[in-house]
Amino acid sequence: GQASESNIDLKVEELFWANTLFLCGTSKRGQKPRLDFVLMHALNATLFLPSLLKVLSGASKVKLLKAFLPVTMMFVLARGRPRIDAKLVMSYTAAPRPPGQTMTRRPNAGTVGDPSETYNPWLNICASVIHAPDAHTVKAVRASYYAAQHYGHKQPRDVPGCFIDEDHQKETLPGSSELDGTLFVRAAGVVMETLGWVSHGDDPGKWDFSGLGWDDAWDN
Repeated sequence: GQASESNIDLKVEELFWANTLFLCGTSKRGQKPRLDFVLMHALNATLFLPSLLKVLSGASKVKLLKAFLPVTMMFVLARGRPRIDAKLVMSYTAAPRPPGQTMTRRPNAGTVGDPSETYNPWLNICASVIHAPDAHTVKAVRASYYAAQHYGHKQPRDVPGCFIDEDHQKETLPGSSELDGTLFVRAAGVVMETLGWVSHGDDPGKWDFSGLGWDDAWDN
């Protein structure tokens, strides 16, 4: 069937939010974040949807999205159905920095503005990730950056699907109404911390292959 362009765009946006959360919002509190190798592919694949949808007819756009969603859900189920913790992912820093880079020096008295408030983490992230030895790392950051460009302006309670009712009173997930557009830079920061800021001396990290939805995976 046909669908309006605005509705198509909304479904793509929902996939970016969901797959970012499945990758970076399914770790355990009190433990170091771990990133699932299979779910990373769901996020990376989402980036291709906008380009593909531009060249497809209305009916084909609907078919593509209807095919993409169950494949994503298959990935999630195969990984043990990891639970999204919205509050946990929003606790990750929205201003990730490479190791050793801190704002410890006080700006000169003549400095215009506050450098700590104008810091753009994407400059460091993009400059470092291009040196990552694993192309999957580059792709995950690329997808996060695209999402940040398009949805980074979203405020709390403005994220599609964060409420399950029309009155916007019942959250879809605990803490889902607190999600905002900083999710994507927080996610990119977790990717860099986990896979390594290699251009700043970190050893390359690893993706997780254990299936993080299974409790036994966290015993390792």
